[in-house]
Amino acid sequence: MSHNISHETPPSRPRVAVSACLLGQSVRYDGAHKRDRYLTDHLAEVIDFIPVCPEVEAGFGVPRPTIQLRKFDEQIRVVRSDDAAIDVTAKIDAVAQQRAQQLSGEISGFILKKKSPSCGMERVPVAIEPGRPYDRSGTGRFTQTFHQLAPLVPLEEEGRLCDAALRENFLERVYALHRWQQLDLNQPSAFVDFHARHKFMLMARGGDWYVRLGRIVAGVTRENSADRAQAYIQHFMQVMARVVTRKRQINVLQHAMGYLKQDLAAADKQELLEVFQAYRQAYVPLAVPLTLLRHHLRNHPQEYLERQHYLAPYPDALALRAAI
Repeated sequence: MSHNISHETPPSRPRVAVSACLLGQSVRYDGAHKRDRYLTDHLAEVIDFIPVCPEVEAGFGVPRPTIQLRKFDEQIRVVRSDDAAIDVTAKIDAVAQQRAQQLSGEISGFILKKKSPSCGMERVPVAIEPGRPYDRSGTGRFTQTFHQLAPLVPLEEEGRLCDAALRENFLERVYALHRWQQLDLNQPSAFVDFHARHKFMLMARGGDWYVRLGRIVAGVTRENSADRAQAYIQHFMQVMARVVTRKRQINVLQHAMGYLKQDLAAADKQELLEVFQAYRQAYVPLAVPLTLLRHHLRNHPQEYLERQHYLAPYPDALALRAAI
């Protein structure tokens, strides 16, 4: 039995699509870029990026006139900022459809440029009419269409990745979907194992999601696995989008500690509980109780606990839990 809690590494690194300007490509309307060094200098060490620029791929060129979201009656369209009569919505939609077809089974996430009329996830300005302030509740047209066609792919904006909890949640989902994409769904045991190894991650989302999803897994066979897999992963990714609270993390940590209670000395149990309490009160980040728990697990191996992806959902080099 292996005592390495980092788990088996999938055969390839996750692939994540990224708005090309964030990778330093000079594709913006003015010929500039918006390089994000967290992506290029940090995430690029463990993730392979696929650059995407909907506006360049739609043939708008560099440099180019700017575009905007504009509301006409009850419809929001993408038009030239200098001439609302030039509607480019269909061109953006065509790129989104092509990219969704190409990438939906290949990528495990998508990082988008905030406030962009093509790529923004939320709070994108929408022009109403001259003299009225912008409505800032729009979604970039490419992102909206892509998400409709490839709903499993986790989406996040580069600005929101500055929030430690949102960053950790996004990358948990990226690596979970990547693990799913590596499965041989012709083998029902692989499906069952995936569910079992994500138990603690589902528990951390609250409710009885592990039990509910388990009903889909129960009785899976080679003949019905394709249909059940589709239903399962849709619900799984929706549940994983829930950001985990400290209270729920504590519940999972205590549950994990239960697997070791027969092996730990009284002083070790007390130390764990004190560290859990320090985390509850936000005196220490999640990395501290997890590191202590993993220390005890190395000394007192428990195969089921070791196989839980919750303990190492992504490469340790990302150090995401040192900030939440």
